[in-house]
Amino acid sequence: MNFKDKTALQFAKEMLGGREFSTADACILVKQLKHEHAFGYARKVLARARKGKVDNADLVTWLRQQHALCTYKDPDLPASTHFELALEILGTGEDLAATRNQETLGLAGAIHKRMWEISGQRDHLEWSLSFYRRGYEEGVEPDGGYTAINAAYVADLLGMEPAANAKGGLSSQTSAAYRKLARAIREDIIQSLVPLAEAPGNALSGQWWVVCSIAEAYFGLARYGEATEWLRRAAAIEDVSEWEFQSTAQQLTKLARLQSAGDMDSGQSFRNSPAGRTLLAFLGDDALGLQSAYLGKFGLALSGGGFRASLYHIGVLARFAELDVLRHVEVISCVSGGSILGAHYYLEVQKLLETKTDVDITRQDYIDIVQRLARDFLAGVQQNIRSRVAASLLTNLKMIFRPSYSRSDRLAELYEECLYARVQDGKEGSERFMKDLFVKPKGCVTDFTPKRDNWRRKNKVPTLILNATTLNTGHNWQFTASWMGESPWSVDPAVDANYRLRRVYYGDARGVETKDGQRRGVRLGTAVAASACVPGLFEPIVLRGVYEGKTVRLVDGGVHDNQGVVGLLEQDCTVLLVSDASGQMESQDEPSNGVIGVPLRANSILMSRVREAEYDDLVARRSASLLRGFMFVHLKKDLDVEAVSWAGCDEPVEASDDARPAELRGTRTRYGILKSVQRRLAAIRTDLDSFSDSEAYALMVSGYRMTEFEFPRTVSGCAAPREEAVQWPFLAVEPAMVSGENSGKLMEVLSVADQGAFKVWKLYPPLRILAWILIAVLGACAAWVLWAHRDEAVITYQTIGIALLTLVASMIVGKGIMRIARLRETVTKIVFGIGMALIGFAVAKLHLAVFDKRFLQLGQIKRLLP
Repeated sequence: MNFKDKTALQFAKEMLGGREFSTADACILVKQLKHEHAFGYARKVLARARKGKVDNADLVTWLRQQHALCTYKDPDLPASTHFELALEILGTGEDLAATRNQETLGLAGAIHKRMWEISGQRDHLEWSLSFYRRGYEEGVEPDGGYTAINAAYVADLLGMEPAANAKGGLSSQTSAAYRKLARAIREDIIQSLVPLAEAPGNALSGQWWVVCSIAEAYFGLARYGEATEWLRRAAAIEDVSEWEFQSTAQQLTKLARLQSAGDMDSGQSFRNSPAGRTLLAFLGDDALGLQSAYLGKFGLALSGGGFRASLYHIGVLARFAELDVLRHVEVISCVSGGSILGAHYYLEVQKLLETKTDVDITRQDYIDIVQRLARDFLAGVQQNIRSRVAASLLTNLKMIFRPSYSRSDRLAELYEECLYARVQDGKEGSERFMKDLFVKPKGCVTDFTPKRDNWRRKNKVPTLILNATTLNTGHNWQFTASWMGESPWSVDPAVDANYRLRRVYYGDARGVETKDGQRRGVRLGTAVAASACVPGLFEPIVLRGVYEGKTVRLVDGGVHDNQGVVGLLEQDCTVLLVSDASGQMESQDEPSNGVIGVPLRANSILMSRVREAEYDDLVARRSASLLRGFMFVHLKKDLDVEAVSWAGCDEPVEASDDARPAELRGTRTRYGILKSVQRRLAAIRTDLDSFSDSEAYALMVSGYRMTEFEFPRTVSGCAAPREEAVQWPFLAVEPAMVSGENSGKLMEVLSVADQGAFKVWKLYPPLRILAWILIAVLGACAAWVLWAHRDEAVITYQTIGIALLTLVASMIVGKGIMRIARLRETVTKIVFGIGMALIGFAVAKLHLAVFDKRFLQLGQIKRLLP
């Protein structure tokens, strides 16, 4: 099998398409596919190979073990089932409860450890130790210490104490026993393997995993001198694959963090520790990413909520830039308004990473990005994208005569024209496609893959995930730089029997935009529009031909997951930074009783419940130590929750200040903003219209101050920078947000910020007067019309008879008349549509030129402050 003529993926597709291959060729192909991390294809090749006749018992066992391995590592299988499937495959040829095969026991231990990482259930960790320990009891030498060293690591995991107990000086006998077991296993590894590896001519000294197991045993015993020596030997071994080197470095880093029990409060402290210096000597030129490896994999979730959310997220990013956190972010998962901003931020980061080498990028570079983002994004928002949908006569007519072109498609164009064209990356006037978002870091000589290569970098190349919802199945749909499709994480076959639309690479997707015979994929604006396509307000984004016999319709990602956390968990992030500016449900003294109001309120309750369930799940993961850090900021943080007594209650009223913790009392939040102002910010519209400077800056300040307060309390290891805080332009509005004496004019602007229309009419006194005059005139005209025709019957027997006669005639005469009727109806619709297009064009132009312009003037910062 020659991989110079064809790639492993091409061979795999041919084999799965029916071409006959020998078992030997299948084995070679599987090894190459695993090397390329193509576990999905390897799993399918193994499944087919196992169906053939294989006489060699050892080969049968190897195929089964590899099939189980590739099944549990296949990212395209639902997370809720592929671990159980892998265990089922592993146990088809031998009893897992009785087997003595170390490879099988090691795989079973690895699968259960991964199940613990996903679910947080301690039982899986105990099962993992059981399998690894049984493998270790078969001897250290036969498998080079693989099951032994992993048994020691899992024993340390089980010996972890909750942070609260550790700080209080409490320690259970069980935890101490696990730690004692880990130490004994490591000492046994050293006693068993070191003499063999040092014996002259012994092949063990040249085996990567054996040498690394010895090094890890010394490392886990805090014998860093010996660990450094064995790691030096490991580094000298040739032809070691990238993933083996990465796996060893990350395992040692996790072990160091685990055993430090949080004593090292920052990545820099770790670098200067004995464990850190040992790893620095091992990694050499790859040591730039050591600090990030110690801190964990950072994921940033930007919630939905229209431009309100986008502007709030800018404040969050500003504080992260000051803290020098943005360089660590490896995944950005966005929804709706978060996607609109996240795509803009990503383009700026892409430009930075492709124009500066990793060693040249500084904290100031990320501050500059956020400063440009705050300036350019707000300028784009103040173009009033929502009104511009109707402000072009040509596109209005296009929507009438081209059914496949909708307002959502127009929004996609406007996102690129008004927002992303402002990024000065040489592509300002060009179309932008998702596949163009691949980052090619400056100085990187090979094809860069974030999952494979990010660990080496100090400044991570983030993966951008734009989340939408599929109307076909109800599942989460994701756009990334390489593929689109439904996430396996959103599907649980135990309760969901709907089909799943598999992820497809843009180069393989039919029905997408093409040029010169090449599939160009999906436009960036289209992906963002799909993520921000609010049901009922905008038509779904349609993908035709991608899946045979199915028309994919996508709507707002917030329908499925408005916080975007699913994408972070799927990508194995261990530090979650969640910025949530979504529309949260308000209390209502008189909820609607109408046929529209009740369903809308019920939907709000449902969305609120989903949000609470997601938050509870993340808190549980943090408590189970699956997450190293979890920051969750939202617009209602620290706002008072009042208890309402029943009518006629004669018991003492629950005094709000006495009923809440001391730090939550008073008129200000813990992050310094007046609660009255913050409550107004939480009620701001989640729309795509213009936001004035006052509204935008207030949202940015809220996100900035909230993150400043919350981040150090929830994420450890990131030391605050010594540099002074940045004087962000949006802080100009802060005096009006922290002092009741200065908040009057801001509160006046925010008092109408929850309105989707007529804001300027309520803010500007001359327009308020004009509005009352118009209402009076219209009322007088309506009264005159009714009075003038007071004696005329609206519905007569004659009109009823004509209607019935028309209905009977249409039933008798049939399709001929109906064709004529439909033709007339079509003509009528076209004429009506043209009329509405003209009216919409005129109204939008008037609004943009007069009313929107005045609204932005009334919201200028200089009008708020004395």
